[in-house]
Amino acid sequence: MFDDSLLDDPVILGTRGARLEQLARVGARLRYQQPEDVAVVAAGLDGVRPRSVVVIGAEARLIRAVAESVCPVPLVTWQSAGLPNWAGPLDLIIVLAGADSRLLPSCLEALRRGSLLLVVAPQESSLLDQFGPAAALLTRDNDPFVAALLALKVLDLLGLGPSLDLGELADALDQVSEICGPRHSLADNPAKNLACALAEVVPLLWGGSVLAARASRRVAEAVRDATGLPALAADDWALMPLIESAQPRDLFADPFEDDHSASAGHCVLILDDGEYPLQGVDLAEVASARGIRVETIRCVDGGPVMRYAAILQHGLFAAAYLGLATIKE
Repeated sequence: MFDDSLLDDPVILGTRGARLEQLARVGARLRYQQPEDVAVVAAGLDGVRPRSVVVIGAEARLIRAVAESVCPVPLVTWQSAGLPNWAGPLDLIIVLAGADSRLLPSCLEALRRGSLLLVVAPQESSLLDQFGPAAALLTRDNDPFVAALLALKVLDLLGLGPSLDLGELADALDQVSEICGPRHSLADNPAKNLACALAEVVPLLWGGSVLAARASRRVAEAVRDATGLPALAADDWALMPLIESAQPRDLFADPFEDDHSASAGHCVLILDDGEYPLQGVDLAEVASARGIRVETIRCVDGGPVMRYAAILQHGLFAAAYLGLATIKE
């Protein structure tokens, strides 16, 4: 059951709003990282053009999605244990470890093979005790998203990735937090309104570009984690059969009857980063024609990473509000 009155309840927001507070501070955590630390790490790796870049750990695929198209050498992600058989002294291994000590074998294997190694991990990570801080970029906390952004900045400084301004990115995250933060009431808070739209339905999420699709999967995952209820992120061709199978809403039906239109059981959420603004039109039109509510998170300002961060942050806020106001039986 969903109780929207909880979204503006100061007691609930104070006692159960830890996730909201965490989201609100993402920009501050990113800004708190010292640019000099990133520059020093990049300088230590500079002067050698690696044969390839191998990225391991949480958010590794985000780095590939952002940097693969502009990286002058092959950039791959590795999900299995250890390292690829071919990785050696000519390759740069980036390990997004966070506080996860399970990636220690990959780090030690990279050192054994003589690879260039960059570990992005918090100060308290047990990994740093094994090989010292020289191969590490220290983060202020265990935030995989921030760690990935720092690794992308290192690639930028090495000429292996796109240009990235961490200060501007932090400002964009702060702007979303300001608009979607808990101090704004339901009447003028887009994330709270989106949470209401997603309540007691199965959200169907779609993003047209590679990064928007990734954001849709992250938001769907956050909805499932927050509520324990299903949420599906998929390509438009995969979602279309679900939408087309819904019966058009009867305008004269009593919404309080048990047998009201099944189309009320879904809500289509389109995450639009401006890359392919017209691809979702058919999806939205078909959904609207069947009485399925359509919501959009849209950001077209800034570079690809900034737009990705903005729509993701907006969706994560909505998922957090949805979980806060969902009363689990």
